[in-house]
Amino acid sequence: MTNHVVNPLAFAIEEFNVAINTHGDFSYVRFGRNLDRLRVRLQGDEVTRLVRRLTDLEGEVTSLFECDATGALIMVREAHVCESEDCDFDLGDISISATSHDGLLATISLLEFDRDDPEQFLGSIHWE
Repeated sequence: MTNHVVNPLAFAIEEFNVAINTHGDFSYVRFGRNLDRLRVRLQGDEVTRLVRRLTDLEGEVTSLFECDATGALIMVREAHVCESEDCDFDLGDISISATSHDGLLATISLLEFDRDDPEQFLGSIHWE
């Protein structure tokens, strides 16, 4: 029998993915830039609460929030595109998982993505 060392970072990221994928039947994914602003806004918001956060050795942050108003889970993953310290370009994605279609639309509306109409996002909603 060989020794197996579990990678704690991979284990933690898998826990985030399991939480978001098993939460509800309605999901939405959006890619974006400068998601640190969204993360900070969600941390100070009275409607959402931070469930878990993971910062890896490269400073990339993954945060899991729960929206108290809709019951949806919101996962914000931030990644640095450049390896240079002078580079300020961040890219990432936001995943939302809700138990109802109305809850999903309400959560998208609460996040105010570019202050667009939530109906414009219907084309990118994925039913599982």
